[in-house]
This record gives sequence, structure tokens and C-alpha cells, in this order.
Amino acid sequence: MATHHRRHHHRPSYLAVSLLLPFLLVTLTAGDPFGQSCDTNFNYTANSSYQANMKNLSTTLPKTISSSQKLFATSMIGAVPDVVYALALCRGDTNASTCESCVATAFQDAQELCAFNRGATLFYDPCLLRYSYRNFLAFINGGGDEFIILKPMRNVSTSGNKYQATVAVLDNSNEVLILLNTQNVSAPSKVFDAAVGVLVNATADYAAKADNPRKFGSGVAGFQTFDGQNPRIYGLAQCTPDMAPADCRTCLADVIQAGSKYFSGSQGGRIIGVRCNYRYELYNFLAGSPLLQLPEPDVRAPAPATGGGEFLGHSLQFKNLT
Repeated sequence: MATHHRRHHHRPSYLAVSLLLPFLLVTLTAGDPFGQSCDTNFNYTANSSYQANMKNLSTTLPKTISSSQKLFATSMIGAVPDVVYALALCRGDTNASTCESCVATAFQDAQELCAFNRGATLFYDPCLLRYSYRNFLAFINGGGDEFIILKPMRNVSTSGNKYQATVAVLDNSNEVLILLNTQNVSAPSKVFDAAVGVLVNATADYAAKADNPRKFGSGVAGFQTFDGQNPRIYGLAQCTPDMAPADCRTCLADVIQAGSKYFSGSQGGRIIGVRCNYRYELYNFLAGSPLLQLPEPDVRAPAPATGGGEFLGHSLQFKNLT
């Protein structure tokens, strides 16, 4: 059972990442949570006011988020000491019905996985849900939501891509779930990593734009390998839409830097926090057309025999596909 340790609030420095748990092998499906946190220190009882507020919230929040253009919703229901604060976010390329279904499922799963706990956080492929008796909604800048103790889900036995999962704590005291695709690329890792870096930063820039109501960006990029192959990399970045553009971009910079410590040479990777997340893969996992398309570099990745693998400093511009 997880124990909760209070951390000191401090200004985010967006630098260090500390490993909390060893990697676990899991698979991803749309219907299963692949990360969870239960606030086991504080519980409610059956037929209590807190349970009544939870039931009310589980009915209203899925409908509220599905009717929102931003596919995002927060809520506060009840009065102290039985007030419940909640946040739900769906992926920006998810449709309304999938979004509603995912959030409703999250509430159902929380009652089983975190039964009678006053707080829970669950991550799914299409959505995330967090609720608590603490007002975590005040931490819009992504820092200081100190009471989440995440753990990857174990024993997920479904077909699909295999990922190694772990949890890390960032310098702003937030915990994130890290999912590492177990397949490596055949291209030189420095070349591939550089192409991934350009893509994820471009999608992060797009997500953080002031005129982007969903705070979501997706994109595709290609690069040439020494054997003439032209693989394509798909990526996304997202923040909760209530974040200011600068806070969103800083949050994404934090998780992107964290990913660089784990994902070198991997065909895919994903880092998920309550306030922001990003992902890249060598297959098209996007639900719709990518919002950005990045041009390929003009030169091919050198063959390994040359001792190369360095990405030559091209200025890669991206264009909207709208």
C-alpha cells in the first residue's frame, strides 16, 4: 500500500528527475487504466455526504466534459468537510462520445480500485480523471500538487504494443507516469532522437499557443536513414486548457526533458502528468489527421560505419495542415 509523504512547495526548476519505481512491463489498451493513485490516508463511509457528492459528480462530469469544446472540465461539489474537487481531461483528438465514456469508466474503476478513498487519479489512453477532497485545482501552473503517489498498473494482459512503465518525480514535486516502448529503432539513435526532439517541441509549441482552446498539438515528421528508409514519427503534446500559454509550455518542457533521460533510441515513449503530457511513436496512434507536418532533413542519416549518427543542424519549420 502506498504511503504519502508531504513535500515542500518550491518554485519549479524543471531539471531533475528521480526514479521512484522500477520499470514494469505493461500493454496499452483504450479500456484499461495504465496508471493510478489512491489517497489511502483519507476515506469516506458508505451512505455519507461525501459518497453522495461522488455519485453526483460521477453522473454530471462525464456529460459536462463531453459537451465542452475543450474536452476538459473541472468541478467542485458539496461543502466542507465533504467537498469534492475534480478534474477530467480527454485527448484533444478524441470525439465527444469516447470522451464521455472514458470519464464515466474512470469513475467506475475508481470506486473499485480506490474504494472509499477520498482521492484518486487514473490515467487512460483517451482521458484522465483526478478527484480529491483537497483543492488541487489551485495548482494550475503544474507545480505543487504534492499528494499524488502514482503507481503503474500491473498484470495488464491484452494484445498490443508493450511498454515499460515507471514513475518519476519532477523538480516541481509533481509525479509523472513514464511509458517506454520496448522496441528500439534501427537508425542511429542520435539522428532519431534529434528528429523526435524537433517533433515533440513543435507539438508543444503548438499546444501552448494562446489561440489553441484545447491546448493540444499533434504532428508527423519523417527522416531518412542510411539504408534509404523513410520512417515517419507521430507525436502529440497537451496541457489542461486552463493553463496560461507560458505555464503550459514550461510544463511540457519539463516532461520533454524528463523523457530525454529514458527514451533514447526507443520507437516510442509517453510521459503523463495531470497537467500536461506528450507522446511519440513510429506508428500512427492519432485519432485524427495530425495538425502539424514537419519536413524531412535534407541529408540522410549517416551509416553506423562512418561513426556518425550526429544530426546536422537544419532549421526545420512546420506548417499547419488546416
